[in-house]
Amino acid sequence: MAYGDITGSPDAYRAPGKPGIQTVRRAVILKDSSTIGSAAINYLDNLKDLNQLTTVAHTENNAGLYIGTAGNVCVNLSGQKKIIENGKATGTAVTNDLVDTTQNFTSTVQKRDLVINTTDGTVAFVGAVDSDTVLSLVDASNSAVDIMAEGELYEIHRPIVFQNIAAGSFLPVEISRIFLIATTADDIMVIY
Repeated sequence: MAYGDITGSPDAYRAPGKPGIQTVRRAVILKDSSTIGSAAINYLDNLKDLNQLTTVAHTENNAGLYIGTAGNVCVNLSGQKKIIENGKATGTAVTNDLVDTTQNFTSTVQKRDLVINTTDGTVAFVGAVDSDTVLSLVDASNSAVDIMAEGELYEIHRPIVFQNIAAGSFLPVEISRIFLIATTADDIMVIY
């Protein structure tokens, strides 16, 4: 992928004097720990894709990332934004489980997939696929976590966690969502 190929459209703006090269046209700060111009901001969201963030005008999916302060970033790549599974919890075998007797988790879900409780907005990683109908849930530090109660709705996503990204890095990937969970980097900007 060439440096400027993040716009994704063959008819997108091309820099004058550089035929065939797409350039960056817009950048939006999503998380910033500095106090330049305002207090620190954090628009990261476990439930919303970039284009759904109403608090950040003109944010679009398929954006690249600039990381100003080193750390981890948990994202959905634009090509992997499909929901793996969704449904309603039908019980709680153990407090750190997601139980859905209508599912066949062993054929679709894997460790490190992300369970989002869409009823209350809590999130957890899949620590283990215990059976066709039961998933063990953990937080970012692999500790058991209880986010699901019977009757609550959920979605399961397959995010990617880029670990130990150096300060000042540009990731020429197309993302649709930056998750709050497992994202420790700061001064994050989407560029497209």
